Amino acid sequence: MTGTLRIFQTCFSRSWGGLEIQALEMSAALVQRGHRVSLLCCPESRLSQQARARGLDVYELGVTGYFHPLVLWQLSRLIEREKPQIIHCQHSRDLATVVPAGDLSGGRAKILLSKRVGSYLSKMDLLHRYTYSRISRVLAISEVIRRNVLETTPMARDRVCTLHDAIDTELFSPPQAQRDRVRAEFRYAEEHLLVGFVGRFSPGKGHEEFLEAASLIAAQHPEARFLVVGEASAGEGAYEREIRGRAAALDLEALVTFAGFRTDIPDVMAALDIFAFPSHAESFGVALIEAMAMERPVVSSNCDGVLDIVIDGESGLFVHPGNAGELARAILRLADDPALRERLGRAGRERVLRLFDRRAQMEALERIYREALTA
Repeated sequence: MTGTLRIFQTCFSRSWGGLEIQALEMSAALVQRGHRVSLLCCPESRLSQQARARGLDVYELGVTGYFHPLVLWQLSRLIEREKPQIIHCQHSRDLATVVPAGDLSGGRAKILLSKRVGSYLSKMDLLHRYTYSRISRVLAISEVIRRNVLETTPMARDRVCTLHDAIDTELFSPPQAQRDRVRAEFRYAEEHLLVGFVGRFSPGKGHEEFLEAASLIAAQHPEARFLVVGEASAGEGAYEREIRGRAAALDLEALVTFAGFRTDIPDVMAALDIFAFPSHAESFGVALIEAMAMERPVVSSNCDGVLDIVIDGESGLFVHPGNAGELARAILRLADDPALRERLGRAGRERVLRLFDRRAQMEALERIYREALTA
């Protein structure tokens, strides 16, 4: 089966982070490949705003929980009218609305789920058996998530596969970036060693350890500076204020810059000398592969989906989650060894090109879609 596909991508999340960005980028990439794609999301969400700015076809539905009779009916009518062949849910919670709406519309569309977060709950009850019986494929974003799906849901092994998140490696390419522009914006001199962290303000991302490590590093490298990029998502403003207060308590205000939300991440990554990824638990890590694609040496916690990305000592350095001292020592090792930084940076980009390139991801996704349609 070849030709244009009619696809609904759904992501009923009001947050703004890796999940929502991947839904946006995947939708845009499918449009570029010639498919008819509509993105279904929450009204006035950041995802909706960004999708419209990119010229994508957007439908807004007020999905805020698990049971929405009116929205379910509206979605069933939309499916019946637009007749998508594929409905690809980017958020597990979407299934509670998409699956019954698909049945009400006649059940012709194939439903797929990208599974991005693991679950500790068994989903073998009658309701989940009904839900998962309607899903053609589950696409886990890492091996740890794939194993979790097989352990906690009634999905057959041959209907669960790993499809990593990916990035545009032509956009995230050192020759395309403007390292000096970002450094000049924040008044970093050439002699400053710049250590960066990119991620939304959310508990468990490792902001606390990053700041504590910064304090330890600055004691040995006075020329070190620290850049934190990201913003609080819905309901996380108090946590951001707590982290900013911690930086002040550690007397780091002159050394740490909180840059907020940025759209120029390739340039930000290029401006860094070292990238830190201290998350406590992560099903994948898109910011990590963005840094590696820009040939930045990375120090990362060795947890969960990150194990699919970094090879310790070859394409980055691993530390244990929650250990600020270990994080500081690994960054200091890189600070004192420019040759190691260069070697890890080159190897990191090579690994991203081989495993996490957007074009290869889209080709694999199209194959999965067509297999689902012909199964």
